[in-house]
This record gives sequence, structure tokens and C-alpha cells, in this order.
Amino acid sequence: MSATDWTSEEQAVARTAFELGKQRSITALITTLQEQSRKLDTPESIWKLHDHLSTERYLFEGRAEFDKSNVLFVLADMIKQRLITMDDLQGLDQTKVSKVKAMSMF
Repeated sequence: MSATDWTSEEQAVARTAFELGKQRSITALITTLQEQSRKLDTPESIWKLHDHLSTERYLFEGRAEFDKSNVLFVLADMIKQRLITMDDLQGLDQTKVSKVKAMSMF
């Protein structure tokens, strides 16, 4: 999708959903880390937590920037992870919503 395929309203809807998903991913990560840190009792548990956090950082940084050319993929991934819902995409063109829905199934 090119930048001209997006109305200003669609850009606002997509950006809002994108930011909501990012915030929810951080909230979920904080909760997970708090739970896991209570269980730290061996060097292996520390390294496991480190590995988990490294993976989460990689995933977060992969969706850190709003990019219209890639946002449908990111939104679909956020739906798969239950960070946003299809309702959060109300206001997008039906074609874009259909693409997100289809991509979120895989």
C-alpha cells in the first residue's frame, strides 16, 4: 500500500490502534516479568528470563515505528496476539480491514 491509499481518518485510526497495541504489549510484558522475577532462584532461571526479555525486545522494536507500508501486517500480528481487536480498526476502508483479518488468521 502506498501513502496515497490512506485517508487522514484511516491514518488516525491505524495509528491509534497501533499505539494501543504497543502499550498493551508493554503492559503484558511488565506483568509477565513481575511474575517471572518472583521465581528467580537459579542461574538458569535468570538466563531464561534474559532470553525471554531479549525476544520480547526484538518483537517490540519490530513494531516500534508506525509505517503505512507495513502497518497492515503489524496490525494483523497485534490481533493474533490479542493486543487489539477488529473493533479497534473501525474507520478503516473495508479492503484494509479484510486484509488485516485474513493475515491475522495465519
